[in-house]
Amino acid sequence: MSHALEQELARLRRQFTAYATGCLTALERSCEALADRNTALAKQVIEGDDQVDEEEIAIETECVRLISLHQPVAHDLRLLVTVLKMNYDFERIADHATNISWLGGRIVARDGRVPPELLALADRVVRGSRSVFQAFLDQDLQLAREVVSHDDEVDRLDRVVRHDVHGSLAADGEVSSALDVFRISRELERVGDHLVNIAEETIYLITGEIVRHHGGTAPAPR
Repeated sequence: MSHALEQELARLRRQFTAYATGCLTALERSCEALADRNTALAKQVIEGDDQVDEEEIAIETECVRLISLHQPVAHDLRLLVTVLKMNYDFERIADHATNISWLGGRIVARDGRVPPELLALADRVVRGSRSVFQAFLDQDLQLAREVVSHDDEVDRLDRVVRHDVHGSLAADGEVSSALDVFRISRELERVGDHLVNIAEETIYLITGEIVRHHGGTAPAPR
């Protein structure tokens, strides 16, 4: 690797780390705002979404430039491909955080109920986001695979919330808030899917193996 490419990759890593941290902070704040019924914090998340979009474009542009200019190979190429793919996943996580904040504000405005099952799902997703980012930063293969395997728990909690929503509709007819709870649950479940993507992309970066659709392990040879 040339010294120039080494320096530019180091700068890209710093830029991408700051960007990803911002996206995951938005997720944490949206879930905190939901738990605390904090509409001011939710508003901060919503207002920060445009900045995330700008940073996503800047990182994608830089990755394409480095690939075109330096024609990297081996691990350097995998790093740039991984950052390109993760860039999208992190931006989508920030979008889901914005939606959670908006929906949570609607629930608070009508004094609706936030079921504990939804808060448990939010907590599980936030913990997963911390784990997957740490796996990427530390190049921790085992931790990345654990994130993939824990996605079943996110799906289970999502089903619990949906069951609770159906019960609420049957019991008191609180349609608007119940549907917003359902939508937040779906937003969180989709965040979980993006975390799995990031974990699988981390595995690819470390090993060079594409494990998508195979539960975090490489497909068996045919």
